Amino acid sequence: MAQSIGGKIRGAFVAVLVSLLVLAFAVWGVNDIFVPGVRNAVVSVGDASVPTRDFNRDLQARLREIAIQRGEGLTNEEAYQQGIHRDLLAQYQVQLAIEKDAQDLGVGVNRADAKAYIEAIPAFQSEITQEFSRDKLTQALARTRNGYTIKKFEEDILRDLRRVQTVEAIVGGVQAPSGFAKRQFDFLSEQRKATVLTLNKDAVPAPETPSDEILQAYLDDNAVRYTAPEYRQVTMIRLEPSGYLPDVAGEITETDVKDEFDSRVARGMLGTKASRDVVVLSAPDESTAKEAAARLIEGVEPALVASALGLVTPDHFDGVQKNQLLDSVTDDTAFALSQGQASAAENSLGGWEAVFVPSVTEASTPSFSSVEAEIRRSLGEDKAKTQIFDISGELDDRLLNGETLEAIATELNLPMESYDYINRIGQTRDGLQMNGSSRIPGIAQDDELLRLIFTEDIGFDTDIFPTAQEGFVSFRVTDVIDSQIRPLSEVKDDVLRAWEAEQIQEALTQRGLDLAQEIRDGRTLEEIAEELGSAVTLNERGISRAQPPRDIAGAVVVELLTSEEGDLARGVGAAPLTYTLARLDTIIPNSDGLAGEILETVQSNIGSEISGDIQNAYRLAILKEHELREYPAQVKAIMGIEGE
Repeated sequence: MAQSIGGKIRGAFVAVLVSLLVLAFAVWGVNDIFVPGVRNAVVSVGDASVPTRDFNRDLQARLREIAIQRGEGLTNEEAYQQGIHRDLLAQYQVQLAIEKDAQDLGVGVNRADAKAYIEAIPAFQSEITQEFSRDKLTQALARTRNGYTIKKFEEDILRDLRRVQTVEAIVGGVQAPSGFAKRQFDFLSEQRKATVLTLNKDAVPAPETPSDEILQAYLDDNAVRYTAPEYRQVTMIRLEPSGYLPDVAGEITETDVKDEFDSRVARGMLGTKASRDVVVLSAPDESTAKEAAARLIEGVEPALVASALGLVTPDHFDGVQKNQLLDSVTDDTAFALSQGQASAAENSLGGWEAVFVPSVTEASTPSFSSVEAEIRRSLGEDKAKTQIFDISGELDDRLLNGETLEAIATELNLPMESYDYINRIGQTRDGLQMNGSSRIPGIAQDDELLRLIFTEDIGFDTDIFPTAQEGFVSFRVTDVIDSQIRPLSEVKDDVLRAWEAEQIQEALTQRGLDLAQEIRDGRTLEEIAEELGSAVTLNERGISRAQPPRDIAGAVVVELLTSEEGDLARGVGAAPLTYTLARLDTIIPNSDGLAGEILETVQSNIGSEISGDIQNAYRLAILKEHELREYPAQVKAIMGIEGE
């Protein structure tokens, strides 16, 4: 592996240093699916591709995330213009490239490792026992992705672990020389002193009150800022397990809960399984393995036994459970031993080894009282889901017979919900987010339902669809308010403030440019500050690359860090409606030494940058061997983009 990777890296290092490659490794971000063709793909590397359905799912999740962060959603057209799809395609490219090389190199991952990784994820652990809960995993997958099975999830984890193992093989052990780190530290720690003059809005005349014609023209030029999203009025029958839970709670008996408790214990779903620490020493023959086992039983440290008998370093496996050791014979041998015992055994590959068990942890089971409430709720949810499933069948039949939602709700005594106009992120025209309650989550928490609402035709009762909470829904869109530019009468105050701010900033910029010319002609910052009084502030500031000031605009800071003593930097200020002029007065080289923890930190940071360069070169080398193809037509079709 090392030789193959090394050859690729050497072949790709003809390029200059590039920015750090960020590998987006997240449990919910794994979407590689290997298919023989690419008719339904958005990107492919060799014969590996990402299907259109995965792209659509990830795109919707990304748009949802953006809507939550910004407080307003993006249309697919806006997302396309902003390059959201490019970010996803770039991530897929990295994932597929590494996956292909791992496949070529034969990199493998033990399924036991993948299993242990999944069980360590906090989201899948019981709040009561703090142990892995398969029910929690199943529920999480059902909420996150329709049809996303545990088997598929485990396969994706295996791919991720294989990618990480591949990348670590090429960047592991990268460390910057201390001399290079010292130069970098000196560069970052250099101190600069500057005199900073900041103009505020009082330095320029206030703009005259604009006419409505001017404001309308400004609104037209900045229409995106003042465009209302599409709103839809909707009526629905939505059946959620959480809504039926109170009704079925009384049907759960003490016997039901106790039987479920016993069943979960028998299936290994409660408590912890027995585990043990295992040490394995590989031996050249049976006699050596027996000698090693005898010494281990006597209490000799495994490392000393290996040294005395000329064996390789022992393998230590801490806290393993049955069937988690890679070799089945080694696993059987280890779990046949008691604590402190050792045995010589011939493994499944025909090699001899000494297996030692230094410690054993017995299985444990939580008390019934500690998990009773959780089990009772789980049984209630199951019963509620069964009841909802039965109702959904009747609901589906009646819809097929042409009955309206209102008639069905009356006949079956089902709750109706009506929303008097919501947008794509579940927000009303008043800005209220339809999050619902802890008992019944609102539609703003169900992105797939919102997507359906905004893609179905108006005036028709839909089929039933599954919801994010494992329920069912049927709805009818009763009216649509199209996305449109808000009239000036509605947003005049906002438009006026924005127009005035723009005029003031333009005037400040021009005043700043004029003052900069005056300074070049011989005036000083101090003279200007005295002349303008309260319209400016004048400060002396220290600046370094390691800790650049946040109250000075980035462009001005960059100029100060690259200028010579006496040079003038200028630019729009960090605060709104300000402009900055700054004179670099003094450059003070770093005189501090570099050692200890600080040296390690600097070396680590530089090592990360070098690792990024190596990873990028590695990716480019892979793409030379495996053709990269993107399918923009598929992307546009999914996003509903027409034309070029």
